[in-house]
Amino acid sequence: MTIDDLVRRLDGARLEGDPSVSVDTVVLDSREVRPGALFAALPGQRHHGVEFLSEALERGAAAVLSDRPRPEGVAVPWVESASPRRHTALAAWAAAGNPERALRLIAVTGTNGKSTTVDLISRIFEAVGVVTGSFGTLGYRLPSTTVEGERTTPEATQLAPLLARLVTEGGRAAVMEASSHALDQDRLAGLEFEVGVWTNLTRDHLDFHGDMERYFEAKRRLFTQHLAASGRRVLPVDEPFGARLAADPRPGDVTWGVENGDLHAREVAASLDGTRFTLVRPDGARPVSLPLVGLHNLRNALAAAATAWAAGVTVEATVAGFAAARPLPGRLEPVAVDLPYPVFVDFAHTPEGLRAVLASLRAVSDRRLIVVFGAGGDKDRGKRGAMGRAVGELADVALVTSDNPRSEDPMAIATTVAAGVREAGSEPEILVDRRAAIARALEFAGHDALVVIAGKGHETVQIIGENRIPFSDSAVVRELAQGRAD
Repeated sequence: MTIDDLVRRLDGARLEGDPSVSVDTVVLDSREVRPGALFAALPGQRHHGVEFLSEALERGAAAVLSDRPRPEGVAVPWVESASPRRHTALAAWAAAGNPERALRLIAVTGTNGKSTTVDLISRIFEAVGVVTGSFGTLGYRLPSTTVEGERTTPEATQLAPLLARLVTEGGRAAVMEASSHALDQDRLAGLEFEVGVWTNLTRDHLDFHGDMERYFEAKRRLFTQHLAASGRRVLPVDEPFGARLAADPRPGDVTWGVENGDLHAREVAASLDGTRFTLVRPDGARPVSLPLVGLHNLRNALAAAATAWAAGVTVEATVAGFAAARPLPGRLEPVAVDLPYPVFVDFAHTPEGLRAVLASLRAVSDRRLIVVFGAGGDKDRGKRGAMGRAVGELADVALVTSDNPRSEDPMAIATTVAAGVREAGSEPEILVDRRAAIARALEFAGHDALVVIAGKGHETVQIIGENRIPFSDSAVVRELAQGRAD
């Protein structure tokens, strides 16, 4: 399309230069520019995109979009915008041929449980024959492949061509995690969702949002700015922020909860092998077998079931989707090792995330609970003590270690976390070396133990300073277990 056609879709943007120049994609990273690309030169946390303008032009950028005026000597068309992030997203959809219009769009937001809820919704849609793509922390899954992602919610410039490819491959639905950062930064501007799902809201990302109220407002933008006119909200009535949203009802709302809501559970039977329950929907009740462990996964399943109801999907497809579920990488994932006790790897890295996982395991097992965990550096420092308290209250053995310390001193972080453990009345052991901490946990464990390694989950690197060192919790467990077997 011509740059003039594109700019006509960007309310308030101003074009300077040749309106007939053709544009076929939108790019944020100057290193990815190719001929025909519109380079979006946007303000960032550390740099502004105009700093990389020369590289973008050398690579053949056909035009530029920015909040800055066109510098002297720049010959390509320049789109000046007072809302550059929003306009970048709108331009990305348009340049990709607006694939979002051919898809049923569903978004899941919340602090914990988004990845599993997205996976369950996708499985339910696929059970009814709808080819579905899913997008989130664990990657961007298309019918033909899975693309590794850097962000929970990709930039529109990356998401738009992925949605176009999904449509080309026969996709008819897209289910995605909507992070608070993405909602705050207008990455999803222009998208209208058929269903918006709320899982929960607990402390996280306050280094970015400042306080819980602003964190809540960022998440709520899914409903206030991105829900279609006939879109439906899926809300938990037994979670404080979900109940707060439900108290201001919108036509079409669907509520859920473990014991209350339009959809809820009865006759719950949980074990280390999974969860069985009766799913109660407005149209009746059906028995469900869910091969996922824990109350938190029951909640994820109820959110997915409520989404299916909101989207008009049959209960048969819901039951089939649940039966096909498997633990996601790093989401209370059992590590297959030849040890006389179970070992789980989990992504829990917030106080409530840890509490939910450990409480779930306590409810289904009387084994001694040994937990390896830490807190990330350069992130919300206020949650560290609370993470320690959660583990101190629920674990029998707490091993505090490093978890992506980034630019901070790992021992300083661990000391703060350990203080929280002590506040709960337990005495932790600090082993900053994460591999050594995992080895120590396996040494502590006996036939009556259950080991949880929390915080990194699916991640395959340890970020120390500017270095990204290969490190996988599950791989380390398998290696150490093999050594013990030998």
